[in-house]
Amino acid sequence: MPRFLLQPCLALLLALAPAGLSPARAVEAIYQVTQTGIAVVEITAQFESRPDGYSMRSVSRAVGIGRLFASHEIRSEVEGTWRADGVAPQRFQAEGNWRGDARRTVLLYRDGMPQPMEMEPPEGITNELVPLPERRGAIDGLSAFALMSRTVTQTGRCDVTGPIFDGRRRLDWSSRTIGAARITHAGQEIESLQCGLESRLVAGVRIGDDPARAKQPRPATAWLAKVDPRLPPIPIRVEFPSTIFGTMRMELQKIR
Repeated sequence: MPRFLLQPCLALLLALAPAGLSPARAVEAIYQVTQTGIAVVEITAQFESRPDGYSMRSVSRAVGIGRLFASHEIRSEVEGTWRADGVAPQRFQAEGNWRGDARRTVLLYRDGMPQPMEMEPPEGITNELVPLPERRGAIDGLSAFALMSRTVTQTGRCDVTGPIFDGRRRLDWSSRTIGAARITHAGQEIESLQCGLESRLVAGVRIGDDPARAKQPRPATAWLAKVDPRLPPIPIRVEFPSTIFGTMRMELQKIR
């Protein structure tokens, strides 16, 4: 699975965190990503929320045939605080391997500027450098979806926009409300909020990629619902087109 499609899936998981959790007890959720019905990725995540902020730890690994064309194991975590006008990430970290290559990113946030503290490979090796002005005010993808979930909890809608910087790439990201929808989950029909998602690369094209193609908008559709009394509405299903063929789907398997 292409990395630019997997990362929005990982980001969506933080939508579990923003409200209703006991600070002393994390909630673990397991998602499965499939392509044309075949499992390719499993994501396990733990979430905690406090009155003043949020945190998350997650592990994503390729399974089944996913190991053949997108072998990886990625561990990600974020710490952030709530603000009246949104979220303020404090520290974001992602590390692991992608197709056999070691990856590590550590970002700290000071005065609205994400600052790379550790980068493996170093900046400019795999992607074109993102100019400093493009980074200012950007948050990480996990915090962007934390903001979306908080907006859903407070307003019943998912209308959010903003910039994202993941250490190598700068994207514009948006979520819009489509409306109420009934979907089948765990053998039952449930009410959900359907949201249209879109990300578009602004800077940081991977070296060797076609810039015009890389900067095309990447759409997705998410369905959020309240399925656990400890949690706010969370992503039950996310669908997005594959660059190879068919549609990819990320679906909640269980919560514990």
